Amino acid sequence: MRDVPIDRIMTPDPATIGPQQTVAEARRVLETDAINHLPVVEGDRLVGIVSSSDLLKLHLFDDKLPLVEAATVGQIMETSIIVLDRDATLREAAEKLSMGSFHALPVVDRKRRLHGIVTSSDIIGELLRRLAA
Repeated sequence: MRDVPIDRIMTPDPATIGPQQTVAEARRVLETDAINHLPVVEGDRLVGIVSSSDLLKLHLFDDKLPLVEAATVGQIMETSIIVLDRDATLREAAEKLSMGSFHALPVVDRKRRLHGIVTSSDIIGELLRRLAA
């Protein structure tokens, strides 16, 4: 498991959103793309992440909150993000995910340009494939 390159299991070029876009736009992307984690990029650099659980905490799936939905992604995004380098392995990803209360790791280069995202579901899927082999 330790030698499996992360690019074999990551989702390359994931959906993203900008920090100036609205929370309502973020909710639409999460729902439309059926994803739970949305990297926030400014230009081509990762600056934050928003998750469906972040929005649930704000009760944003209730359309009766127009003021909150008009807020910007930059106002609610998580900026203390644990990331993976492009040359990381599956083992490194599993170790990082096991240490926190988060379920996604953006994959970036040294300039924090986003190349992909790995979720706990991606890792479990890879482990299940290996067990079935």
